[in-house]
Amino acid sequence: MQDQWNAYACEISGHRAWIVFNETLAGELPHLDLPNLLRVQMEYAPDERGRPPSADEERLLEVEAELEEWLAAIGGRFAGQVTATGLRTLFFYVACNEEEARQIVHRIALRLKAPLAMRMEADARHAIYYELLLPDEEERRVMADLEILDAMMRDGDDLQTPRPVCHEASFTTHQQAMAFADWARQNGFLVSGVHTGKGANDTCAVRFQRTMRPEPRAIHADTAAIAYMAGQLGGRHEGWRAPLRERRRA
Repeated sequence: MQDQWNAYACEISGHRAWIVFNETLAGELPHLDLPNLLRVQMEYAPDERGRPPSADEERLLEVEAELEEWLAAIGGRFAGQVTATGLRTLFFYVACNEEEARQIVHRIALRLKAPLAMRMEADARHAIYYELLLPDEEERRVMADLEILDAMMRDGDDLQTPRPVCHEASFTTHQQAMAFADWARQNGFLVSGVHTGKGANDTCAVRFQRTMRPEPRAIHADTAAIAYMAGQLGGRHEGWRAPLRERRRA
């Protein structure tokens, strides 16, 4: 089975960074005897966004593929990468010693004519993966927002037309749901209803909406506030949706 990968943007030490991480390792690393962390770093010429231009990206991906293949052959696992401030850092968990890793990195650097810097360190707790690469709850919320927005844009929506953006939050009690509905109304949302299931273990759902342009900054602000308030009241934000509006042709 292939590893599942995901990505998100964040800030590290005040700089914009892009992280790609191996989601599959979250459940596997504690059971693997890979106590050493190998970092391999490459430079690139950042564009106006801080990202590598296409020519540099191709070169970086070629090095990444070679390293992953060689290190996988000796039992290593590729954990992820961080791209920021003109540097891309690749993270691998390995069982080999530093000299073995150095020989592999040196061989690839010579073959691809790519200057590579490396560092090996002990990380038996896999702290770099869990604390740096793996996103926290807030970062996962932003990832979920962007996934929906990206899908809308792929379907021809330019996100500039106002439309109802519909949310749902769930709670274990009717009292919690009603308190949240009051908060939603006070913050400019139209509450369409509070729906209570008939079973003993069913949740209470609050459905509410706001007419707006579904632009990333505005969506992130709303989902952050909704997730926080729902959590404070003992519930959770289940997500959002919005109808497509195809961009007008000139």
